[in-house]
Amino acid sequence: MSTLNLMPPEAKSSIAYARRNTRLVHWTIGCLVIIVAMAATVVVGGFYIDNSKQNLASSISATQDTIKSQKLDKIQAEAQNLSGGVKLIVQVLSKEIQFSKLLQQLGGLMPTGATLGSVQLSNKINGALDLTANAVDYESATQVQVNLQDPKNNLFDKVDTISVTCNDANAAASTSSVDSRYKCQIIIRALFKADAAVTLLASPAGAAK
Repeated sequence: MSTLNLMPPEAKSSIAYARRNTRLVHWTIGCLVIIVAMAATVVVGGFYIDNSKQNLASSISATQDTIKSQKLDKIQAEAQNLSGGVKLIVQVLSKEIQFSKLLQQLGGLMPTGATLGSVQLSNKINGALDLTANAVDYESATQVQVNLQDPKNNLFDKVDTISVTCNDANAAASTSSVDSRYKCQIIIRALFKADAAVTLLASPAGAAK
């Protein structure tokens, strides 16, 4: 059985338009929700990015400050050591410390079987001496370094052996002032302690054997 629609055409049109308007309202609300969600995502994302940038900048700044502080401490320590070495050299050169006292100190530290050869201020390291010693054998030559670096002397902070040579030709090539028994030669670089001037101004230390 068919149903007879007796509604006037105007009413039918109104109902159709109402349904369409309802659908349009739903679509409009849906679009607004999507737009609001996208805007919120952009705002939250921007806030997160800005916050991350600020945290990263703070971390970089803190790291740079730490590095600068560490380097500054290192530079200050090196400057103090350099200042002490330069001051000692100035004292030696200005004869506040007699060079003869330094030679007496070094001569007293030579072990049995070794003799001091030459002494000069190093042109490689500030506050250091380059020394040459002659010895009858290798053991006596190496003992020279052991005696010089003995902390009881309170003279050198660091003592390095540059070279040790032992052969008969060394004796033949030696100057006439050097006993031919000394067949070995050792070259040493010794770095003064910062307070070595006090030791040098004091009475010469006893011989270290």
